Order: sequence, then C-alpha cells, then structure tokens
Amino acid sequence: MQQDKSIEQYFYNTSHIIGKGSFGCVYRGINQSTQGEVAIKIIKKANLAGQSYSQQALVNEMTILKKLHSKNIVRLLDVCENQQNYYLIQEFCQQGDLRKILKQKQLEEQEAIRILHDILSGYQILLKNGIVHRDIKPENILNSNGVFKLGDFGMATQLSKQRMLNSRVGTPLYMSPQVQQNSNYTNKCDIWSIGILFYECLYGATPWYHETSSQLLKDIQEQTLRFPKYPKVSDISKSFIKKCLEINEKERIDWMDIFSHNIFRQNPIKKLDHNFQQIIMQIKNIIKMRKFNINQIIQNISIGNQLKFKDLELLLISIDKQFTADDAHLIFDQLSHFNSDSIPLQCVLFWLGQNQAIQSQAKELSPPRSKQQEQAKVDAILNALIVRIRLNSISIIQLFNKYDITQGQDISLDKFEQIMFHINSQLSKPDISLCYRKIKEENSGCLKKEALLNIFYEESELDDTDDDFSVSPVQLPIQGPGQKLISCNNIEMLT
Repeated sequence: MQQDKSIEQYFYNTSHIIGKGSFGCVYRGINQSTQGEVAIKIIKKANLAGQSYSQQALVNEMTILKKLHSKNIVRLLDVCENQQNYYLIQEFCQQGDLRKILKQKQLEEQEAIRILHDILSGYQILLKNGIVHRDIKPENILNSNGVFKLGDFGMATQLSKQRMLNSRVGTPLYMSPQVQQNSNYTNKCDIWSIGILFYECLYGATPWYHETSSQLLKDIQEQTLRFPKYPKVSDISKSFIKKCLEINEKERIDWMDIFSHNIFRQNPIKKLDHNFQQIIMQIKNIIKMRKFNINQIIQNISIGNQLKFKDLELLLISIDKQFTADDAHLIFDQLSHFNSDSIPLQCVLFWLGQNQAIQSQAKELSPPRSKQQEQAKVDAILNALIVRIRLNSISIIQLFNKYDITQGQDISLDKFEQIMFHINSQLSKPDISLCYRKIKEENSGCLKKEALLNIFYEESELDDTDDDFSVSPVQLPIQGPGQKLISCNNIEMLT
C-alpha cells in the first residue's frame, strides 16, 4: 500500500487506521530504516491546547511506556513531533485488540485463562514500577501473534506507597465502584477491571450493563453478581471473578493472591525475579569460576563506553547463555539513571568489579584518569548508589535529619562520607572524596543539601505527604517541525 505521509524515518497511510487510543488515532506504518512495521499514534497539538489534563495524560503515556519492558506490554519505540502533531512510535501488534477477537467468536475457558495469564504477567511490571493502569478493557489488550499485551497508558499514573487516588478516569463498564464514585481507591481498581474483562471473555458480555454510568453504578450496588448457565464455566474461574468483583476494596482479592490463585495451577505465572543483587552475584560467580577476562569479552563483542539495552543483553549472553532478555531488562532498568536509553560501561563494571580479579584487570588496562574518566567513574558510583537507594527504600531526607544537615548548610567531607557510607558501607574513601570533589566543582565550589537532592531526589521516599492529586498544567518544551522530542530519555522532567 502506498505510504502518503511521513515523520522522520516513519511512513504511514492516512487511510489505514488500526485503532483509536485515549487521545489519538493509531496508524499502521513502516520504519524505513529497518523496514519493520510500527504503530504510529498521532496526537494533534490543537486538541491539547488549553487542556492541562490531556497534556498530562500524554506525558504520562510517554513517561510510563519508556520505563516498561515486558513481552506482555506494548513497547514505545520512539517519540517524534512536527508543528501540528506529536507521534508515538509503538510496537505493531498485527492481530489487533481483544475486542476484535470477542466480536468474532466465543472464547473457550482455557483460552480466556491464557489471555488473563498474559495480562497479569504484564501487570507485574506495572506493580514493580508503582503504576496503576486505570483503563483496562478489551480495546487496550493487543494481540501480537498470540501474545497478549497491555497497551494505551494514557490514563495510567504512578502511585506512591500508601497513596490513594480519587480521579474519575477510565471506561465506565470496566470502572470499579470507587472510581465511578470519585472516592479514594488504590491499584485494586485494576483488579476490578480485570475481573469484568475476564467475565466478558468467558460469557461474551459484562456482568452489569447500562448506558448511563449512574444507573450502572446503581445496578452494581443492588444486583447480585450472576453467572449464566451457559457456556459452562468452572467453579474456580467463577471464584476468581467473585474475588475480583468485591465492591468493597478492602474485601477484594489483593495482587499477591491473584498471582498465586489456583486458576493458574496448570500454568503458573512466572514470578518476576526482582532481586537485582542476586542476578549480579550470579554473573560475578560465573566470571570468577570460569576465570573470564571481562575486558576481553567487552573487546570481543565490540561494545562502546555507553551500553544500549541490546549491548547489555549481548554482554550477558556472552558471559553465559542462561541469561535472558528479562535479566538484561532488570539490570538495565536498575542501572539506568532516570530511565535513560543507555548506561555507562563503567557503571556495569562497577557492579561486576567488586570481584577483586576483575578490579585488577580493569586497573591494568586503565591509564591515569583524565577528567572525562573521573567523571565517568563518579557517574558510575552515583548510579550505583541510586540503585541501592531504590532497592532499600532509603530516604535522603531522613539521612539529612540523622546527620544534622540543614537547609543552606555547606556539607563537609566528613558529613558527606557519613551519608555515603550509610547508603553503601563498601565504598572506599578515595571514591567518596572523588565524588565529593566533582559534585563541588559542579556546584560552584560548595556542596549543599539542594545539590544532593538534585542527584537523589527521584529515587528517594521523601517526606511527600501531599494528598492533592489534581493535575497541574504542563507545558511541553518541544519546538520546531520534525524534531525529535527533546530527549525522549528525559520525558520525566516534563512532569
């Protein structure tokens, strides 16, 4: 088919709409560089003018998709723009969405369970990142060669620990009662949506239906959940749905019990190994036992000083073929500062270099450090500290209080050492001194509380007690026709 439009290297035909998301049409397109098919979501800037909520939703979708790596989540590949539109370049799912399947046929129970399995496997990544989807429905479940994926994150948000949400977003038929009532709710709102969706997969219709949301809510509250006699559905599937569709959130099944529910006993959901340290130790042990020269491996596979995800995946496979793309994603996500699209090689070596043999190899190959090398080392140390802060839920604010560091106070080397040793007791004093000197150089010769907050703020559980969830206006700092979104890697800064 003739492609009549383009943005950068992506070409598409305006007559070939494959779907509509929360805020724009989606077209089937081609990446001219790779000749691979892509889905191009086009959002008109004019439609967002003066609508702070819509702008925030767009930022949310870009920010969230950039973070998520799973075979059961639609990938965001690129972001572009011109004077009229924003373009989200996404993974193309050739078979369309779940709604298309439900229109074509009645699903067998085991097929519905398999789809549920895929949805929940993808949702594990959302839980790991503290994300609530808030718009789970058949139109947002994409089918790629039989693998089902969560898509359309325009309504998603990140949920801090202990926080309740109260925004009324989503599609009424799949909304939990709490969302419909604008009352407080947690990520259990998505459990309700999953229960409604699974019911529809089994029976071809939702358990409650009305054209007006007020009457729909009344029906949910007054009409008992019923299961049709036909088609025949097992008691275990009915039990799962009942637990998902408890009106009171506190009585609704929680995520831990969902993943271990008996409905998946024949095909258990593989729990994500969130133990970054465990994988790093595996890699280090293999290198030590087989006496690998890590620097030689790096030279053999010709990777540079900045590792893209594919470079890291290649490095892990070169060390041992047991390591998977999921392992690479976990390490990449943990080591990438603010979810950038590459990580310094020095940062990887820092983690692997805790083995003495590897440290000595690195030293043999290292000439006296230049300023650039010193900065790379500091970046690696700080990235590693950020990982520890994230993994151990360390509060920088609490450390400031613990070591009597006040606003505007110049932090001494002794105080800086105390903070660094608290985060990682294995750090060496020369490394701490190097970080101290470099940070001071970047801050006009002094080191204050604000400088450390700028480095560690996003990864800390700060004293954030603000319960106001209203969306503040967002100005997208994007200008000029055909330019790439200003650092797709720094989308988070827009929020």
